[in-house]
Amino acid sequence: MTVVLPYERANLADALLPRTLIDGELIIRQGDTADGMYFVEDGSVSIRIARDDGNEHEIKRLGKGGYFGELALVTHKPRAASAYAVGPTKVAFLDVETFERLLGPCMEIMKRNIDDYEEQLVKLFGDKSNLTDVR
Repeated sequence: MTVVLPYERANLADALLPRTLIDGELIIRQGDTADGMYFVEDGSVSIRIARDDGNEHEIKRLGKGGYFGELALVTHKPRAASAYAVGPTKVAFLDVETFERLLGPCMEIMKRNIDDYEEQLVKLFGDKSNLTDVR
């Protein structure tokens, strides 16, 4: 969505729940069921995936204005990665029910465009081997 109308912005802002996190705090865990998505308001977030040996590998670092967790909401699949606060971090949480209510008809469009999401994940993960839980 390229244009967000003022009333849509107000609805979204009213629905967001602020959270303050400490360094290293787990925000979402790979494999968990999605309960919402997050927007980074201040600080940064490390997005990590578990390797076969059990160790986690950072695939992306998000700063102010970044967001994460939306893919699992669209696909209704387990989380594809874990997210941790890097230093003191403030995020805003949007729960799954509000996400679906606010997006409404856009959800079907997003589901139809799932291949684009897969392409984004391939860019992050480097190959399709980690995508079996995402589709």
